[in-house]
Amino acid sequence: MISIAEHRAQLMESGYVVCRGMIPPDELRRLRHSVDRIVDRVPEPQGRITLHEWVDRDTAEAVEFFFDQRTLGFSCELMDAPAAEPLGLWILCESGTGWHRDIHPIDMAPLDGLQEDIRLNGPSYLQWHIALYDDSFLHVIPGSHLRRNSEVERKIERRMGVMPLPGDKVVDLKAGDGVVYISAFLHAAKPNGDVKRRTYHMGYQAFGNKGFTHFFPRALGIDFIDHLSPWAAAQCRESERLRSQWNDEVVAAFRAMLDRDGHEFARTFEVLHPSEHARMTSVIVLSKMAYLIRKYKDSDADDSRNTPAVQALAARFSASELDQLWERFKTLDEELTADSEQYEPLFQNPPMKYHFYEMPQHFDVGDFIASWAV
Repeated sequence: MISIAEHRAQLMESGYVVCRGMIPPDELRRLRHSVDRIVDRVPEPQGRITLHEWVDRDTAEAVEFFFDQRTLGFSCELMDAPAAEPLGLWILCESGTGWHRDIHPIDMAPLDGLQEDIRLNGPSYLQWHIALYDDSFLHVIPGSHLRRNSEVERKIERRMGVMPLPGDKVVDLKAGDGVVYISAFLHAAKPNGDVKRRTYHMGYQAFGNKGFTHFFPRALGIDFIDHLSPWAAAQCRESERLRSQWNDEVVAAFRAMLDRDGHEFARTFEVLHPSEHARMTSVIVLSKMAYLIRKYKDSDADDSRNTPAVQALAARFSASELDQLWERFKTLDEELTADSEQYEPLFQNPPMKYHFYEMPQHFDVGDFIASWAV
């Protein structure tokens, strides 16, 4: 039997771990039945369906799977975290996307910083594909989660589809198999055509591990838990509690900044990011969160980043406070900004002035605090 230490080592080396036979045949038949009932319930055909928006008591098992030891529990072990929260409970019915990293510098730190955090603190977020039918559509570049794009990779675009690349591999999943991976690596998916696809897709955000988060997560909420078994409903309520506690910790850090209290910020930041490594990466993520809640406070914009989680945090501050908060991040934001537009293929952003790779030079957490503290 492979130990958790061996699984972690494989995850860190390759960026993914394949888990064979996660779902036994009897359970597989039940999950297929429940998932197909949910898919049939959706009015318009969709390539990716959010399961918890359509679940009922008869199909609850399809959602409860996201909360058990094989998924939530194993993700916690891989991330060396006491707890984690499921993010996105989807079923993939279609496939087809070119090479890309799940990276967008408009609301994340530069890739060099994200990779430093992964390398030194371990991942704080993991994604899964778990196949209910045979699925060999996912392609990956092992090891790309800890390096920049190569010269070959920088010559292609996502719109070009799944072009052959040096070192690419197909993740061949049989029904009941799963793959867990670090989403910062290069990956793609060939179209499934007429082949029936029902593949679970979800993420898990760590709570209480060495680092912080790499993006502003979209919390599930608890609107659907009346349909779940008591144990799964309890897991979901615990996720909601942890998310609320996490929000309180972020608010405390922002309040310290508004008060220009560098000592209090350092104390609260230690809670968010306990590790001594890659600390500026998490400070930058806080700046991106401040940017989002300021931009979308009380907004009804139809934007994928204008989420209930963003609005919930924004509601903790007045508009004038958010203007002041963003002013505290001004020096850091200037450090992250180039003189001219930057662009990097296979990232999820158009050209912009934010650096895609480079972290601020000669600017650490102490310098950040000194830029606004009294």
